[in-house]
Amino acid sequence: MTQRFLAGLLLAAASAASAGTGDEPPRELLDEQRDALAFVAPAGLAMVGDRLLFTAFHALRGQELWASDGTPEGTAIVADLRPGFRGSFPSGQVLYRGAQYFAADDGRSGVELWRSDGTAAGTTQVADLRAGADGALPHALTVWGDRLVFVADDGVHGHQLWTTRGDAASTRRLSTIAGAGSRSAPRQLTPAGRRLFFTATDAAGEELWVSDGTPGGTRRVRDIRRGPESARIGPLVAHGDQVLFSADDGVHGAELWRSDGTAAGTVLVADLRPGPAGARPEHLIAVGGTLFFAAHDGRHGIELWRSDGTARGTRLVRDIHAGAANALPSHFAELSGRLYFAATDGVHGVELWRSDGTPEGTTLVRDLVPGAAGGSPAQLTRVGDRLWFTAGDGGPGTWAWSSDGSAAGTRIERHPAEPDGIAWRFTAWHDGIAFVAGDGHGNERLWRRAPDGSIALVGTPLAHRLR
Repeated sequence: MTQRFLAGLLLAAASAASAGTGDEPPRELLDEQRDALAFVAPAGLAMVGDRLLFTAFHALRGQELWASDGTPEGTAIVADLRPGFRGSFPSGQVLYRGAQYFAADDGRSGVELWRSDGTAAGTTQVADLRAGADGALPHALTVWGDRLVFVADDGVHGHQLWTTRGDAASTRRLSTIAGAGSRSAPRQLTPAGRRLFFTATDAAGEELWVSDGTPGGTRRVRDIRRGPESARIGPLVAHGDQVLFSADDGVHGAELWRSDGTAAGTVLVADLRPGPAGARPEHLIAVGGTLFFAAHDGRHGIELWRSDGTARGTRLVRDIHAGAANALPSHFAELSGRLYFAATDGVHGVELWRSDGTPEGTTLVRDLVPGAAGGSPAQLTRVGDRLWFTAGDGGPGTWAWSSDGSAAGTRIERHPAEPDGIAWRFTAWHDGIAFVAGDGHGNERLWRRAPDGSIALVGTPLAHRLR
């Protein structure tokens, strides 16, 4: 994911460089597309103060940072960082110290680190790490205790780990990883206790690294797969002050590992599928003190497993699709101390399930679409005391759904448009919910669900697709 995100930043930077300072090329725009609130493709939704901040595309303003209080008069571009139709392409947004931090290109400095409190005056560049139009391409923004860490290229040291407390004076480089080009950049930044774990590639291949927040304390933990080959380290998940993850040491295949930040404390948890194939743990998520994941032990198919970080405490939760068939548990999320996920038992199709970590407590929540087709829930997101997700209803397209964890409390949240994409990016908005969904004309738009259950479009309705 980091690789694709970085590729997107490089593409945006290249587009900006090739654009130069020329005038806008001739384009055919409909009158409706010129309206001040005719924005599409909202992303990075987050509450800052009493307003929702997000990025969106406008035909005349390009991709810029927006804010809304839920009313038309209270919805507008926060700051036009790059005037004109190209926009500054804000990306990688994260909340830190009451502001939103992101990467953006103002047309002069290239892609650099910015911050915004939701006002034009409070939207400023944090630091110009790479002088000139190339930009440092900051990405993987992650809050770690009282600091923000990210990956950037200052034009001298390659893609390295950086830290900031929100101003230029406190922004400094943490790592010096040899050969840290775009393909070997630090990624999977994961705080665990007082340390930051991540993966990076050097002469030993892609391996596990750790930092205590100082350059001297930023180092490779262990060469899990000896030699230059990558250990194919999967998602890192914090478990107390340790991390759990999938890795391949070249002997056991991809299996579950744990690390406390030391070479001696980086060990295989359990060899669930002996041999080079490995169980290939995926979709790792911590719920309380329990790690849930999907894995294939060679006997039960891809099923739901749990672990406490020890071999004894690692076991199959339930054989949901009995026998060698696959239940394919995925789209994991937590609500009220339980795991919610999508899976199939071979009878109901892919539906919404929940688990408390026991066989008897692992059950179907609701058969959203009766029959073998299933509702295929995805994008599971906890917002307040409910779980929000996208799923089908048996017809074309998908809709927003929400659930309190019970069959009776699982309901479809129909917005006033025919579905032509997924509903996602669910975010708390005061006492309501904001989400992104299609408008029936090929546009991704911003919607708001009010406390009374009504759902309304935020912005100007469009009758045509904005290209």
